[in-house]
Amino acid sequence: MSSTQTDPSAVPVPASFAHLRRFPLDGALLLFDRDTGTNVRCEGEETAHLRARAPRAIQFGITNRCNLACTFCSRDVEAKSDWTQDSAFAVLSGLADAGVLEVAFGGGEPWAFPHFETLVRRLYDETPLAVSFTTNGLALTAKRLAAVRGRYGQVRVSLYEDNDWRRTVGRLADAGARFGVNYLVTPERLPSLETVVLELAALGCRDALLLSYNGRDRALHLDAAQARDLSRRVALLARALTPRCQLKLDVCWGERLENVPRLFDKQDCGAGREFLVLTSDRKVMPCSFHHLAFPVTSAQDVMTVWHGQRARLASASTLPGCARTPGHGLSSPSGAPS
Repeated sequence: MSSTQTDPSAVPVPASFAHLRRFPLDGALLLFDRDTGTNVRCEGEETAHLRARAPRAIQFGITNRCNLACTFCSRDVEAKSDWTQDSAFAVLSGLADAGVLEVAFGGGEPWAFPHFETLVRRLYDETPLAVSFTTNGLALTAKRLAAVRGRYGQVRVSLYEDNDWRRTVGRLADAGARFGVNYLVTPERLPSLETVVLELAALGCRDALLLSYNGRDRALHLDAAQARDLSRRVALLARALTPRCQLKLDVCWGERLENVPRLFDKQDCGAGREFLVLTSDRKVMPCSFHHLAFPVTSAQDVMTVWHGQRARLASASTLPGCARTPGHGLSSPSGAPS
């Protein structure tokens, strides 16, 4: 097959989408705009020959440091980051050249990383990457938000009982920021789901992502009956909130939730293939909850892992909650929820 036939730039697209960045998928073409978050998937005879050349996104845990101490967090907040602003930029710039579309910073708290706003501006100004970050909001001051205005794709706010999330959500809404909220659903939080989500919508949140817990504390996992209850409530909430607020589900829910709206009908979460995780100690992982980790020093190292470790990257995590594990690792041998 010739290079022209495999080149995504040779695929004809409607003129109105011609300005979007092209990203080849297996058998399809993704068109992407980092400023609006627009994703357009093109699939047909013209794209059947295309194959993915890079992960679509990098989730970058650039630091473990945090200004909160959540009981369910397994990170060592005292561990120093091996990254500097220059080394992080060098790796991400190289990954952008390899075809990666997005970087989503997390941690820890990314605003605990020295000169984080400078890194965000530099990535936007000097690479084609879309830059997003997840924050608990406590360190996201008006000055810092202004410093990155127009240079990020989306802010994601983690909602906890002790991080004054109402103030953060209100400030982001008033500033016209593009943002969403991440809400970890646990048995304790399940009864108040509607109250919290409706309050978020009233405060101006237009994007609420419901996360599932991954870890060994069984008290934080939903059992089968609770998952069915969540599925029913999500379906009702999604209809009630349209078009004011999008209700989204973390990929780790897998097939546990039935009869809920889905953007894509696919059987796998995409960890290790569609996205990779970079850790604060310079390792590549399929996802933040995986047991596999490969040391890297450069963008080329990251791509070598992505190309050369396909089967291992697509394996299930050993932590309970992984969507790739039968029963999500939550069932007893008899199949009953443990």
